[in-house]
Amino acid sequence: MNETIQIWLDKFQSISGIVIITLVVIEWVILFITRKIESHKEGVVNIVSYILESIPYIFLGKIVILGIMMWGYEYRLFTLGYEWYIWVLAYLVYDFMFYVLHFIGHKVRFFWCIHGVHHTAEEMKLTVAVRGSFLIFLHMPHTILWLPLLGFDPFMIFIIELIANLYGLYEHVSEKLIGRQPWLEWILITPSLHRVHHAKNHKYLDTNYGETFSIWDKIFGTLQVELEDEKPVYGLMGDSINSESLWQIQILLWKELWADMKTAKKLSDKLKYLIMYPGWNHIDGGKKASDYRSEAWIRDELIKRTQKEAQT
Repeated sequence: MNETIQIWLDKFQSISGIVIITLVVIEWVILFITRKIESHKEGVVNIVSYILESIPYIFLGKIVILGIMMWGYEYRLFTLGYEWYIWVLAYLVYDFMFYVLHFIGHKVRFFWCIHGVHHTAEEMKLTVAVRGSFLIFLHMPHTILWLPLLGFDPFMIFIIELIANLYGLYEHVSEKLIGRQPWLEWILITPSLHRVHHAKNHKYLDTNYGETFSIWDKIFGTLQVELEDEKPVYGLMGDSINSESLWQIQILLWKELWADMKTAKKLSDKLKYLIMYPGWNHIDGGKKASDYRSEAWIRDELIKRTQKEAQT
């Protein structure tokens, strides 16, 4: 059974890899021909980052990840079968798990040091989809790792993950090629919604965590559409990382975390730097992304009110 799953998984991964590379190259060529690409070097860093993050999976995928999932399926709580509606349910559960893990990646600093690599890109294009940390294997596999315990066949989960990843690739397409698709935003995470997620504009911080469906963001109040008067600006707040430096995007967030931990005298505070939100400090608690977001909306409302009063 394990060997059969692995054979089919290898086939699907090969096909998926070919499709991803083909789409990335096509977009890159289009952006180059139309002179709409800003940084070829950043694109190269994206690809090299993908190679780095893939290396652990080569060694862990067949032994650890598949092994844990097969163990979970052996001791599953339910036997769900393979009907079409089970596939739909599996996709929904997978996407919800992605939302949860993605949310954690923004709210817990240890995981932000991993996920934040993806947000260092300052230009949106398909290669950004594969810009990840070499330590991503500590974070995102949990999206699928425990689903077999619920009764979903590991083979089913792997197929769903590949499909979702292809959709996730599409979400990173350049805004110079695809604009807003408001008619889809009520149920799907569109490229526009994901551009908002990548933006460092204070109004857009920490929103749109879903991979395929926007329903989770609606349910938990994290949905934010792209505003007509607020163009997304990509990258990290503070501009301390050179998006074209492979070393900086992979390491600098960890160096900053270590530097902050050294400033704390109490062991409890040192540990809090690992588990608290990015921006937390042991002196005054720091500032959450949600605080920046609220302040930006309040400031914008005050400006509009002042302008309206001046006109009257």
